[in-house]
This record gives sequence, structure tokens and C-alpha cells, in this order.
Amino acid sequence: MEKEDQKQKPGKFQIPKLFKPPEKGAFLGPDPMHIDELPLKTVPDYMRKRGSIWYWTGAIISIIFVYQVISGLLLLIYYNPADPYASTETVINTVPFGSLMLTTHLYGAYTMIFMIYIHMFRNYFFGAYKKPRQLQWLSGVGLLATTVGVGYFGYSMVDDVLATDATDVGRGIAGAVPFIGKYLDSIFFGNGTNLSLFQHMLAWHIILVVGIFAIFGLHFWLAEANGMMPRHRDSNYKAPSVDTEKPWYKKWYPYNMAFIIQIALFTFAFIIIIPSILALMGNVPTLFSPFPQVPSSSPLAAFVPPYPPWFLLFVYKAVDFQFFSLAGPLSPLAATFMFAVIPLVYFLMLPFIDTTDDLHPLSKPMITSFGILGIIYLILLSAWGALAPGIAIPTSEVVIVLAIPFVVVVSGIFILSNQYKKGKFNITPKKIFSSFFIFLFVMIFAAYMFGQGFFSSISNPSGMNVFATLVSGGVMMFGAVGTSRSARISEHFDEAPKKISRNQYRMNKDLAMIISALLLVGSIIIAYFTFQVPIVGIVGNAQFGIGMGFLMIIAAIIVRIYRAAFYNE
Repeated sequence: MEKEDQKQKPGKFQIPKLFKPPEKGAFLGPDPMHIDELPLKTVPDYMRKRGSIWYWTGAIISIIFVYQVISGLLLLIYYNPADPYASTETVINTVPFGSLMLTTHLYGAYTMIFMIYIHMFRNYFFGAYKKPRQLQWLSGVGLLATTVGVGYFGYSMVDDVLATDATDVGRGIAGAVPFIGKYLDSIFFGNGTNLSLFQHMLAWHIILVVGIFAIFGLHFWLAEANGMMPRHRDSNYKAPSVDTEKPWYKKWYPYNMAFIIQIALFTFAFIIIIPSILALMGNVPTLFSPFPQVPSSSPLAAFVPPYPPWFLLFVYKAVDFQFFSLAGPLSPLAATFMFAVIPLVYFLMLPFIDTTDDLHPLSKPMITSFGILGIIYLILLSAWGALAPGIAIPTSEVVIVLAIPFVVVVSGIFILSNQYKKGKFNITPKKIFSSFFIFLFVMIFAAYMFGQGFFSSISNPSGMNVFATLVSGGVMMFGAVGTSRSARISEHFDEAPKKISRNQYRMNKDLAMIISALLLVGSIIIAYFTFQVPIVGIVGNAQFGIGMGFLMIIAAIIVRIYRAAFYNE
């Protein structure tokens, strides 16, 4: 007792043994939020290296969705379904940061849908729909359909002339469904009054967002349970391709967390900067304008091209194909069924169609051909619709434009598949040397053809001109990538394997601190001028958005420097 009394002398505060002091170098302890205790999968270091962004497309989509929910809830405060166009104009012109919220919410939706396409096709060619990821793939397809639905209703809530056109087409498709058309029309678009229409679209916009939450929860849980797919060379192109955690994998916190923060900052900067720059530009094309067009009642509405949202442009263009007119009032439904519903059903059935354990794209030529054709048709019809909106297309032209890529892609992939199965693709120095000059010639020739086709498409946006321009542009990109890859492979082909020291590429910590301090000073200057601009109005909001975007880019660069200096990544 005496020893205890001596230890607890009056006037001296002692830390109870229950609480341990933080470790040296950590103000709040090594893991104050206990993130490392969460059951989050660790990943190999190569998934955080340069060029590894393809492994994180799902994370980018999640980051964008968080931004969309926050900005959407803020916009919901000011939205009035009784007068949607006026309330939208009020947000743009009188609400503090209203213009920035609206334009970034729109481009956030655009970016999210675009990234879902990228994520889906990347996993398509990577074989991520095979065991044990069948349910994960199905939930991903559900996320695509739900997100497009959210984008459609959100786009239509503005009540400008483009929203009116999109609503009319949507009502025509819903009403044309046999037997239940009028019920679908009333469920999705109300009883015919303007107030009922926008109340229903607002409700469906919110309901589908909740649906995204639910499906995303399932998708994320399955992704964590199944783990990320390792490199094909690690799995020998065989399913099930499952990455098992190795003892040398770094913990999720702080390594993956810092990497995701870096990605998030760059993503937010992109979403904010692009529409802010467009807001300051004059005469932005209607398809890319971040602001509503004139209302449908305006005399100027007749001069606005009938553009739908870009992510539905391919379906709207299909409605212009003359052979669908044979279906009469059902023509919009027929076009939607052929170019949207059938591909969606195909993606849903894919895990049950391709049940082999082969993961190499050339081991499944028909599946790979359909994926490439899907991308080609998506881009082709979208570009066609952008250049020639609402113009009827003869059946003969449609057949030629769609048949040529089908024949070329299918025959080409089957030839390559046959060569692959015979082992003709083994890399040798002679093949690399030859391929470099072949790719270089292809790139130069395609660049010339692309320039010719581009000007032809502007002057005469026919299907053949658009198709030729897209093909030459795709071939030019293919040649550029092939030239780069063959040059890089040849540079290191004859090098003997070297054991690289762990600290060989580590950035000096003192240098990292100096660079970060300079960047911080620059960000303070940018922040000073950014917060001087007006917080109401298009110009002030656009300037503020550009400033905030650059601040986020600087913050992302600082995180990148920190990872290089302290995590050797």
C-alpha cells in the first residue's frame, strides 16, 4: 500500500495503464481509426505502380458515386418539380456555388457512366465474369443498367428542349410495349400533367440511386470476398484466377489508402475542372454544354439539334434506321430492343455461355469478337448520331456500315486465334524489330487517313465517312500503342535479370519535403486568389472550380511524392 501511495503522489497526473501513449512518429497512434482491422484485402505492389490504374477503375467509379450523392443532395434542396426549368436557372444564377454544383454533377454522371463502360469492357476481355466471379459480374451489369437509368431521369429533370425530346422518346418506348405500355407510361412518367411528370422523374431518379447503393454493396462485398484478379501471367491464363495474400503484401492502411486518396483527388479535380473550363468558353457544342438549353416553349428551340444524353446517343440513332419504320409505332421499341436490350441480355448470360477456364482473349475468338464489335458499334452509332441527329438512314447504308466491321473483326480475330493456338506469338528479337517498323508505318498512314476522313465527316456526315474516320483513328491509336510497346520491349529484351534494391528508386525524404513545401506555398497562392472570386454566377463559379481543381491536383501530387519517399512506391 505504501508503494502505491508513493506512486500516486498528489499534484502529479499519471496516465492510466489502460491507455498506451502513441508510438513515436505517430501523433494519434499508428492506426487511430482502426482501419487496418477492417477485413479489406491487401494487394501486390504492382497494383499500385505506374500504369496500374486499370486495376482501380472500380474504385474510381465508387469515388465518383460519392461525389454524385453529395452534390445531388445539395441540388435537391433547390429543385422544384412544379417549375423545374426556373428552379434550375435559379440554382445557376442565384444560389452560392449553384452553377458549380450543377455542372459538376452533370459531368460527374457523364464520367461515372464512361468509367463503368471502361470497367465493364476491361473485365470482359480480362475474363472477370468466370468462376468464382459470376455473381460479381451480374451485379456489375445491373449497376450499368441502373446507372444509365439514373442518368436518363436526371438529364430529363431540367425541362429544357433536350430533356423534352428525351422524355418524348422515353414515353414512346414505354408506351409501345405490348399489353402493359400505358401502365409503364403512367408508372415512369405520371398521369400526363407537367407536375406529375417531374414528380415521377425525381422519384425514379432517387429510387434508382438507392438501387445503386444496394447493388454496389453486393458488388463490393463480392469483390472483397473474391479478391482482385492477379496478372494473367501469374494465373497462366486459367480460371479460377484468384490472388491469395502473400506474407510480403503491404497492409491496406496506409498503403492502399494513400493510393486511393491520390486517385480520388485526381478524379475530383477532373470532374470539377472540365465543366468549369467549358463554362468559361463560348459556343460549346450542344452535346457537351454543361448548362441547360432553352425551354421547349422558346422560339429558339427549333434551332437546337435533337440530342439525347451522349450515353444514349447510339440508341437514338438506331431509331433513325429506316428498316425499323416497318414496325410502325413500335419502331422506337424495336431499335431499343435490338441495340440495348439484346446486348444487356448477352452480358447477363455471358458467365453461362463461356464456361471454359481459358482467360486469354484469343482463346475465345467469338467472345472477343463480340466485345470488340460492341465497342465499335457503340462509338460508331454515337458519332453518327452526333454528326447527323434525327436524319433517316437508308437500310442499304446501315447494312454496309454495320457489316464491314463485323466481317473484318470476326475474320481477323479467328485468324489471330488460330496463330495463337499454334504458338506463333512467342516473342523473339527479330519479331520485335519487325513489329516496330510495321507499327510505325501503320501509325503514319492511319494518321494521314484520319485527317482526310475527319474533314470529310465534318462536310458530309454520312455513315461511311464517319465509319472511315473512326476506323482510321482506331488504327492510328493501335499503331501508336504498338510502336511504343515494341520499342519498350526491345529496349529491355536483352537485359539480364537484375536484382533491384528496395531503396534504389526511393525518393530522398528531405527532397520530398522541400518539393511538397514549395507545392504547398503555390497552393496557398492559388487558394488566396480562388477565394476572392464571387460565389454566385457562372463566371465566378467557373473560376472557383478551376482553382479548386488545381488545388486538388497539387494535393494529389503531394500524396504521390509522400508515397514515393516514405512508402517506396
